Amino acid sequence: MAKKIYTKKLTYAGMSLCLLSFFAFILSAAGALADPVGKLIYNNVFTNKIDFMFTPDIFAYVNIYGLSCALVIFSLVVFFTCARAKGKKKLDGAFAGFLILFPLVVMITKGVMIYYVLVKGHFSNAITMGYDNDKFRVALSLADDVLPFIAAFLLFIGGLVIAGRLMGEDFAVEIPVAAKAPENTPAPIPMAMPQEQSFAQPDMSQFRKPDNAEPVMSQSVTEPEQAEPTEAPTDTADVTEQPVWQTTPEKCPHCGSDLKSGAKFCSVCGNKV
Repeated sequence: MAKKIYTKKLTYAGMSLCLLSFFAFILSAAGALADPVGKLIYNNVFTNKIDFMFTPDIFAYVNIYGLSCALVIFSLVVFFTCARAKGKKKLDGAFAGFLILFPLVVMITKGVMIYYVLVKGHFSNAITMGYDNDKFRVALSLADDVLPFIAAFLLFIGGLVIAGRLMGEDFAVEIPVAAKAPENTPAPIPMAMPQEQSFAQPDMSQFRKPDNAEPVMSQSVTEPEQAEPTEAPTDTADVTEQPVWQTTPEKCPHCGSDLKSGAKFCSVCGNKV
């Protein structure tokens, strides 16, 4: 039975990837909660009170912080997955692909937003000439994008680490399969089977009908004539006289075939003699 090896690339997470995913979860959660947390800080520091920072309702919050919330959930799933596979080879190429692709999308999106805040949002003017509350708003708006960008970058680095490990590690499985015989392989030598014991056939020549035998028309059996009983010997008989025994005729009285000595039935017609 031959063995065929099937390989599937698997690797482990390690402590480094667990730490990266944990820090990514903290940073992405801070970016997603920047609006409510910033509102509390603003009302406690500054004299004028506000009802909201950037999002007046839940729909606006989802529109602005939806990607950050998705990154929070993704980083949390990555953290638990890496913690489960920290010392065991359970991570495959699909996991590494998701760990590279989704953070890359977040990095590109947040990078565009950071560029808009720094260049188009008059960030420098607000920092240099604005009031303290204006500086706080601009800094908080920048943090909403910078923190998720850093979290996505950490997950992206973790995905590259997994991909690098998968390129150098294989997990081989040996499965027994039936081997195919090559075409030029000689045929197997048949094993000799024990021959059955032959029994000698009995000689039937003694039952063969002679050439000069007459056909028997009737298979009826006739009783031979009974020999007349002999008289009992008298007292005057000779004591040395031998008893007379009945002998078998030399030929069959029915078909005329020769009889063997002492035969009681004819070997040709089968009648009693």
